Amino acid sequence: MKALATLLSIAVSLPLTAMACPIGMQYDGYGCSPPYQYSMDDWIRERNDYLDSLGPKNPAPVVSMSAEEVAEMQRLQAEKEQRDAAMAQELAQGVWFSTSSDTPEGKLCVATFAKFTRADNGKSGGMVSILGFQQPKPDAWLIFYGSGLPTPKKVKKITLTLQQDDEPAQTVEVFSYRYERKIGAIALAVPGLPAALEGMRDKQRFVLSIDGETLMTLAWADAAPVIQQLQQCAQ
Repeated sequence: MKALATLLSIAVSLPLTAMACPIGMQYDGYGCSPPYQYSMDDWIRERNDYLDSLGPKNPAPVVSMSAEEVAEMQRLQAEKEQRDAAMAQELAQGVWFSTSSDTPEGKLCVATFAKFTRADNGKSGGMVSILGFQQPKPDAWLIFYGSGLPTPKKVKKITLTLQQDDEPAQTVEVFSYRYERKIGAIALAVPGLPAALEGMRDKQRFVLSIDGETLMTLAWADAAPVIQQLQQCAQ
């Protein structure tokens, strides 16, 4: 089975334009995005809020409040802490999310794996999305999201080192942009969703680094059901 790292070396050989987005994606004034929205947006945003919480926090301003306002604030804070604790437990173990969305250009198939830890400001974990259109449309992408990735103000094409499992590390050119606030994104266009799926395994580990500095380490597991769902969606 062709490895994703090999697929990426094929992807970066495709014609790319500096200061643009991967083929098929569009610049939205902030970063790159698929040409149509898909239903996992809220899911990603919720987890990005948690990822953003890994960074340093500024102290809240001191304001005067009534006893009722204080009680309401405490109630809302307690609810938020419960949600955060449940989400932290879920994300520490790793979670898959997959969906599909009908668009004017065909069905868009999406799978995302997320796994975060607080140990090193989010570098051991993050998110990776595999998304692409149903055949015969060739557009597909592999996108990593994480607080340890660069967050340039404009889309840039950069070179980084990618290692998959125990295979030799590869130097690849990727699109780098800021996804939300402190969240960086690394995106690659791949030659179709079926080709991307050929490189997916039930268990895989990725290490992204620049000049010897590790930016992200992400390992997924239990991908077999998601691969099957994407294969059915891509047909």
